[in-house]
Amino acid sequence: KQWCCVHKSRGCGEKKSCSLWGDPHIFTFDQSRLVFYSEGDFWVVKSATLQVQGRFQATDWTKKNDKTDYSSMTQIIIGGSLVENRKIQIGPMGSGQITCDGETILNYFGSDKCGGATVTFGSDGDLVDNAMSFLPHKVVHIYLPSGVVIQVNRWPNFINAKIIMQPIAGQTGICGNFNGMKKAAFQAGKELHAQFGFGVPAHELLFASSIPLHIPTASPSNKRCSPARRQRAESVCEHEAKSAPGWSVAECLGDMCDPHTDGLTSFTAEEMKALTP
Repeated sequence: KQWCCVHKSRGCGEKKSCSLWGDPHIFTFDQSRLVFYSEGDFWVVKSATLQVQGRFQATDWTKKNDKTDYSSMTQIIIGGSLVENRKIQIGPMGSGQITCDGETILNYFGSDKCGGATVTFGSDGDLVDNAMSFLPHKVVHIYLPSGVVIQVNRWPNFINAKIIMQPIAGQTGICGNFNGMKKAAFQAGKELHAQFGFGVPAHELLFASSIPLHIPTASPSNKRCSPARRQRAESVCEHEAKSAPGWSVAECLGDMCDPHTDGLTSFTAEEMKALTP
């Protein structure tokens, strides 16, 4: 079945999407919501034919304005047989590039090939998150066999991404295992951090080198976790995080408190514009 999907586009499962945005909030293929504030290199999609890893780092903006050590996605790298075992890496506009096997492509808007992938760079495409919509749109689309589409919104110092695909047998990663089972409350964050919260092992790393792992310690601001919700959340999270390696109290609080876990917005475009130089 998987061979037919890859080579003949037949027998593929239903397409669904996984989104990663902000610091980062994740909406998995199974509609579970979680936050992933840790710094490091992490598996986004891990499968036999498609590998996607994300690099998460705290930005100066977050440290200054949010007063936390929470990360944002600053790089994404795609590999596997669907791209003929090439590597496509995308970073933000300010300090990153679009590369194929380490060679820069698409310095300007246009289209190029990298192995089995067609890569386009332009201003068209939906935004994964509208908080930065006041800035010029810089959108990368990666089109792969089996109908896989990866969209990356490049902002000055971080990136957002959406992956649209059919399930691949045995896939895992922080975008979930695509089994159709939505996790309630904070269970997705707890389980996915236990599996992937310590970063990508050196022998599996797609990036040329790794960055240090940092599990956050700062408490969320009142903007992220209102005092009314914080009291109950703290008592739950202090208990739950003790039995969850790789998962911090801060991330548990994010899963229980942050407006994004309810499908709402942490920062509006107007608020972000006022805080952006």
